[in-house]
Amino acid sequence: MSGIPQSEIPQIPFLWTHGVAARETLHYLDRNGIDGEPLLSRAELSRGRLFEDPGGVSFAAQSLFLEFAAIEANDTLLGLHVAAEMDLRDAGILFYLAASSATVKDALDYLVRYAGAASEAIRLDISRQNGETVLTARPVLAFDEPHRQFSEFIALAVLRVLQRATNRDFAPRRVTFAHARDSGLREIHRILRCPAEFAQTSDSWGFPESVMDLPIVSGDSRLLEILQAHAEDLLSERRTAVGLRGLVENQLLSMLPRGKVQTAAVARQLGMSVRSLTRHLAQEGTSFGEILDRLRHRLALRYLEDRRISVQQIAWLLGYSEIGAFNHAFKRWTGTSPRRARNLSVAPGSTP
Repeated sequence: MSGIPQSEIPQIPFLWTHGVAARETLHYLDRNGIDGEPLLSRAELSRGRLFEDPGGVSFAAQSLFLEFAAIEANDTLLGLHVAAEMDLRDAGILFYLAASSATVKDALDYLVRYAGAASEAIRLDISRQNGETVLTARPVLAFDEPHRQFSEFIALAVLRVLQRATNRDFAPRRVTFAHARDSGLREIHRILRCPAEFAQTSDSWGFPESVMDLPIVSGDSRLLEILQAHAEDLLSERRTAVGLRGLVENQLLSMLPRGKVQTAAVARQLGMSVRSLTRHLAQEGTSFGEILDRLRHRLALRYLEDRRISVQQIAWLLGYSEIGAFNHAFKRWTGTSPRRARNLSVAPGSTP
């Protein structure tokens, strides 16, 4: 089987996902007579883990499995084709929240609020600009592994959920993808029924404002209350599973390149006061400053291994406004400078 060499699969931190895309892709392969077992094994997944283990799977492993499946099926648009055939109810709590909302606007608000119940690897946010509402999906960490199929799967799955919930065959004004693509563009346009732009800053859906007020035909306020309570429980379980330290790290991963690493900003994202965040971190035996410092150290060592990224760019990715501050911190961590560490066969120091 041709494709991504195992030696080129990067070692990345575990970020949890419920595994919907992987399960739907395995169903798709089964229906088309394609043996998915070797692909699962290569992505360090298993059928039992996907269907029997409620603990979820690695987001990175899921993305790799979709890429392997696309290669094996000789289908460069596999993610879209899987999303087009899936039973939307299999998307779980997020589908039912959307289907029980009052309007599309409410449905999107719930998707954003409870996305963490399905995956801790992707964050959704909503903005309004130029007469449209934009739903944006951002990874908490910029992974090196391919994720084209997953991004395209999600693009169509979200659109189908909203169409199903409203019983209206509307289309976005545009869809953007962070990944590049130079083939299959006409088919993508046919499936999504709107312009698709690639190699953009993020994955997003741009909807006309008129769509926001469309009613959800299956809206049910009582059921929505029950689902919200369940979703809150799921989020609480994830917080317990990864600990508050892990949640802080995930927030910092998305904030570092923007230089927004203040305690107050992270506390606000987690729905906590600064005082409460500080107290709970102390109960876990750590502090905001320690988490930030150790995360920067760990990321710096990883980024230095990629010679395509300049030292100045690494400083920016780590949230430093000046390269001098990064150099000082790196010397404190390792006893040497970033440039010298890069010139060594193995960066000094070990992951903290």
